[in-house]
Amino acid sequence: MRIKALLAATALAAGLAASPALAETNVTFWQFSTRDADIAAWNDAIAAFEKVNPDIKVNMEIVPWSEQQQRLVSALSAGGLPDVSMLGNNVVAQFQAAGALAPLDDYIAAYDKETGDDFAANVWPGDKGYYNLAGKWWASPVNVETRALYYRKDLFKAAGLDPDKPPQTWEEFAADAKKLTKDGVYGAGLSMSLDYFTVQNFMSAYLGYGARMLNDDGKCGFDTPEFKQALDVYTSIYKDKATHPDAPTMNGDTFRKGFRDGKFAMILSDPGLYKDLQNDKAPFLDEVGIAFVPAGAKNRSGFLGGWPLVLWDASENKEAAAKWILFATHGEALKNLATKGGFIPGNVALAKQVPWTEFPYPVFVEQLQDAKAYQAPSEAIPQMGQLEVDTIQKAVQAVALGQKSTDEATAELCTAINDVLAR
Repeated sequence: MRIKALLAATALAAGLAASPALAETNVTFWQFSTRDADIAAWNDAIAAFEKVNPDIKVNMEIVPWSEQQQRLVSALSAGGLPDVSMLGNNVVAQFQAAGALAPLDDYIAAYDKETGDDFAANVWPGDKGYYNLAGKWWASPVNVETRALYYRKDLFKAAGLDPDKPPQTWEEFAADAKKLTKDGVYGAGLSMSLDYFTVQNFMSAYLGYGARMLNDDGKCGFDTPEFKQALDVYTSIYKDKATHPDAPTMNGDTFRKGFRDGKFAMILSDPGLYKDLQNDKAPFLDEVGIAFVPAGAKNRSGFLGGWPLVLWDASENKEAAAKWILFATHGEALKNLATKGGFIPGNVALAKQVPWTEFPYPVFVEQLQDAKAYQAPSEAIPQMGQLEVDTIQKAVQAVALGQKSTDEATAELCTAINDVLAR
């Protein structure tokens, strides 16, 4: 009996030794920033996540922003999609409509119950138009971006304008730009080119005047008096020679550099411009004021940029992947990512904490309450990524250069938009 017991114990010990350790779930994460600071911050977030979830391994792969669309489209057809990835806010609807994304609602409900959080309440109002589609959540925001009005108080004084009263409307902005244009300085750094910077500025005007990209029938809604008024006011700044003569061909970086070099009295830009001015040790830094974007006749609408994390439907590890998404887009993990990356977090509660309570952030954080998607008040549509870059800028450029009348440019714009929507 003793020999049998010894043999049984030996066999049991051998079996225990041979049994595998607790299986590890692997989550593949495509991260699109190649900046060293961002990569380090994401590695920190992954380490913190794995510490509290030792059974989950997050494998980060760097896919540059310039390659992400092609990589995702290729993987969608040939296989090889990640479990989780970043995604531009403008293309979430594209992949959602293709059935490539998994909804997050069940995971969000479980997260809210476990943490006492309220996911929906902490999503910026405009982001809901990008990420809550057909009544479901398809993404969890990481960052948000908006524009505010930078202006030179010293140049306002020199032009006889009150430095404590920046323009509140687009009409005032146009009038002030004209008065500020002198002595080699242009009143406004305002883009008229085939560049993102154009639509990111002009959308504040057309939404502010009450124009809509899409009407109630889901077709182009721009052929209206409101849109034409916005287009006329916006392009008048170029026609009045109150912005750079090369504005129809300049890109956003050139305009930003121009403001940093003292060539523009006003510009609509993001919080990062102030950091650039600090790094430049700009001699006029103390004269820089920051105010809300100009309002139109109907409202004040700010540009809304940003990107979230999404869960791909092909993932075989959805529960683990969703845990990673919600961890990275909330709490200390997101705060660390945002502070090191220099962006405003896509979580409202976090953005009301330090360091976003310190200059220059408060104006931008408040502006985010009025920041909207290009197609507001409609939900994003699958064609948004193409429409925002391939149509509106052409109308602005054509009217600014006098190649087309406002009516002609608007008609062609709507024809182009409706052609895309019909495909």
